Amino acid sequence: MEADVKAMKYSSRKEYFLLFFEYDEKDKVEPGQFFRLKTPTGPYIARPYSVYDFEDGVLTFLIKSGGEFEEHLKTSKKIVFDGPLGNAIPPLDNPLLIAGGVGYAPLHFYAKRNKSHLIVGSKDEDLFNLVDIPPASVYTVEPTTALDVAKHSPTTNIIACGPIKMLSSAKEMFRDRNLFLILEEKMACGRGMCEGCAVMTSDGVKFVCKDGPTFSAKEVNLNWRN
Repeated sequence: MEADVKAMKYSSRKEYFLLFFEYDEKDKVEPGQFFRLKTPTGPYIARPYSVYDFEDGVLTFLIKSGGEFEEHLKTSKKIVFDGPLGNAIPPLDNPLLIAGGVGYAPLHFYAKRNKSHLIVGSKDEDLFNLVDIPPASVYTVEPTTALDVAKHSPTTNIIACGPIKMLSSAKEMFRDRNLFLILEEKMACGRGMCEGCAVMTSDGVKFVCKDGPTFSAKEVNLNWRN
């Protein structure tokens, strides 16, 4: 499917941008789901991006600058998209949300829908010059990380999304909690056919695109490819 780019909004130092385009509001989009995006001119393989927001028929995506997709957006004002793909974040009672970098996207969408407590960390402040922070949320800039703050929380249910190193640390830190991880992986099809986003679990190999992207931390092995 195709849509016109409605707007692109950059952070102060242009390290991140928000991409907006209209989408049929009758089609349900849930926090945790993602779309594969490209332009008519490229990249050759569409890139997966979690939904940052969906309101009044407009989809928003949070994207790190510098990729091939952004280069094509400079000359094309149309989006070729496929989605929504993947599964919604499972229902949990009052979870704590922990985000790192552009891993903030699905948790921002979830927090807006569910009014959850959110902790988001970034390497610098440029991300926070762009995104909005929901009420009852905390944001941190390195050297203080989101996990440095989150470790003091007694909350039982936790959802985390961010770099794999952060997720591995969260899995160790909250090994006795009900922790869910939203995984990010390269993929070609978004439906499990290409097998590019395989992840090992306690039930064998699963795929981030069709079985995830949210998994229980207790079931998923983050180190199996190392």
